[in-house]
Amino acid sequence: MKLSEIIAPSFWKTFNSKKPRQIDKGGRGSTKTSKNAIKVPFHCWEEEKCSAIVIRKYQNTLRDSVYKEIKRGLKRLGLIENVDYTCTIQPLRVKLNNGNTIYFAGADDYEKLKGLIDENTPIKIVWFEELTEFKDEEEIEQIIATFSRGNDDWFISLFSFNPPKNKYHWVNQWVEKMKGRDDVLITDSDYRTVPAKWLGQMFIDEAERLSKYDPKRYRWIYLGEVIGMEGMIYNPEQIEWVDADYLEKNKIRIIYIDFVVDGGHQTSATTCGCIGFGSDGYWYLLDLYYYSPHEKNNKRAPSQLSKDIFDFEMTMLKKYNTAIDNETIDSAEGALRNQLYSDYGKAFHPVNKGENKEKLIEYSYDLLSLGKFRALNNSNNWIFKKEIENYMWLEGSIEKGKPIPDKSEKEIPATEQYYNSWSKDISYYYADHTCDFFQYWVKDNLRKLGLKE
Repeated sequence: MKLSEIIAPSFWKTFNSKKPRQIDKGGRGSTKTSKNAIKVPFHCWEEEKCSAIVIRKYQNTLRDSVYKEIKRGLKRLGLIENVDYTCTIQPLRVKLNNGNTIYFAGADDYEKLKGLIDENTPIKIVWFEELTEFKDEEEIEQIIATFSRGNDDWFISLFSFNPPKNKYHWVNQWVEKMKGRDDVLITDSDYRTVPAKWLGQMFIDEAERLSKYDPKRYRWIYLGEVIGMEGMIYNPEQIEWVDADYLEKNKIRIIYIDFVVDGGHQTSATTCGCIGFGSDGYWYLLDLYYYSPHEKNNKRAPSQLSKDIFDFEMTMLKKYNTAIDNETIDSAEGALRNQLYSDYGKAFHPVNKGENKEKLIEYSYDLLSLGKFRALNNSNNWIFKKEIENYMWLEGSIEKGKPIPDKSEKEIPATEQYYNSWSKDISYYYADHTCDFFQYWVKDNLRKLGLKE
């Protein structure tokens, strides 16, 4: 069997590589999945004591996808079922006659496999198919750590996926980070590098048709390009991030400060943004208070939050030697608003958010389009960056004609642990809380911001 006859030319130079991390990204029809479905059994057949595990996010997707692909790959290699290998459904696996095994698992239950794996034939290859289904980098690193133990000579992690449209998706950002490592091999491929007879004329005609009528979707679906931010609410690149000491270095004075609160409840974060107007005509997110009670047993009461916010305000005013112009709060947050007034005489203005959410977001679009909003790149403001970059429309809501932001609480990866110096607390979750306070601030200051006559 000539491998060049069953492997697309784009993989000829890398097929035999044993680099520890091999990333295959590309468009539909690039044969990256087919290549890995040959590479995995090839190594397991050629190498002694070399088993492999193929992983998708969910167990129930394995049988009709990677399991079938591996069986197809074995056949392409000229191996014969029940002669050179045997297959079982319960459990899902392929046993080669040389003693090696190809296992299949979902990330939702791979822990169950650890006790079943034969230590005499260690796992040498882990293949993550449809990487974009996984939650984050930490999830895949945990799996790699589980199966790489005990290997002293070589171990390969394979990753295959079609890049998400959103350049800020964790997978796209992870690939950018991997580019600088010498233990990583990245291969880009698309259908144009594959022999036409493998794909069939109907496939090629459909690709060319989409290229003519919807070139942007063609570039994403068939060329595997990261084309933009469909589904994203903001373009994060419209927010200019500057060094924490930018104001001091450039002798910019903060003329006045606005504070804006998005109040939380039992699971939702309470956050207070400090936004200053600079002598250079730009608005700056100077700092922010953030406290998330999500999955914490002892949650802060309104009286505690009131003191935290008051102390935060006083420190900011002293630091920038300026005064408050406006204080805004979510109109639905009555408890904290009353507490601030009772404790400190603070009369935060309740912003009327009775309009639909789209209108509030539209106002903030208008501000960002002016190119006059900056944020100081300090550790507290990191959560604003995180939430802006992951602020998405709820799946399916756009198609239904009623776009709704996804407000679900998402876990912050351990590698990105967030500590807020004002709340003196670690947050384990993020959602859209700083996006909300940003919208309330814009809505409550339209005239001042030059967005309303």
